[in-house]
Amino acid sequence: MKKYFHIITVGNSIITNYQKHTGDETIKKLKTSSQEWKNLLSAPQFLNSIFNFLKENPRENSAEVNSFEGYCEKKEIKVNKENCLIYLTGTKTSVNEIAVRTLERYFREKVTLLNPKEISGYFWEKGIDEKIAVDEFSRGISELLDTLLKVAMKKKEEGYEVVFNPTGGMKPHVITCALAGFMTGSEIYYIHEEFEKKDIVILPPLLYLPRGREIELMKEIRKSGAISGYNYEKLKKEYREEIDRLLTYSIVEVDTDEQTGKEYRIRLTNKGKLVYTWLVNFL
Repeated sequence: MKKYFHIITVGNSIITNYQKHTGDETIKKLKTSSQEWKNLLSAPQFLNSIFNFLKENPRENSAEVNSFEGYCEKKEIKVNKENCLIYLTGTKTSVNEIAVRTLERYFREKVTLLNPKEISGYFWEKGIDEKIAVDEFSRGISELLDTLLKVAMKKKEEGYEVVFNPTGGMKPHVITCALAGFMTGSEIYYIHEEFEKKDIVILPPLLYLPRGREIELMKEIRKSGAISGYNYEKLKKEYREEIDRLLTYSIVEVDTDEQTGKEYRIRLTNKGKLVYTWLVNFL
């Protein structure tokens, strides 16, 4: 049985959608930074109300649910507690904690949940000191990347197919989540709030760090500028798997004869040259 591990960043789409539909004028006017959300965290009637709102139309009312369920539909995956594990990561703000708790209640009925990771959300710390807020936010982003890399690689070792969903959350969190996905060679999916609900975008592999024999191959190509003819055929026999992988990540490109369709030359792409220079200088 194939097992899936979804890392999902949580934004406030549930909250903003609820504010648009609620008849409570006080809640409608609350800003993200309002301390009133802290009081609402311990208000069962409100928490049940927002959960019921989510359940009425999950994909319409939550970007996180919409993207997750859209991805599963696209891949024709029937998720259950045995084959799907979800890791939610939000920010340390009262408003986002409400969103995370609401999603936990929703997902717990369908899949297994791993304890979420909270990082600095700026607004909570700003109430103490603005400089602390900035420092904590920056530190939180760094810690988030480290945590996501560790948990993703651990789950890969346990046999899970790891996928990242950076649809929700603040832009730095979205970027960090996507970067972790690229660095671990995982699939990344995304949906914009204005997309049709089934228009899931699976991002192409934009980042890959070559290793071992792949670096050897890149060194050989870089030394010559390009390798063609007999030397390319020889290279193909020795490095076939490495060439295929580097082609996948657009680190090398291969020229093909238009008439015969035969490959005859390989070179580093501009991206490949940049990656090779970085590997040589910093590793």
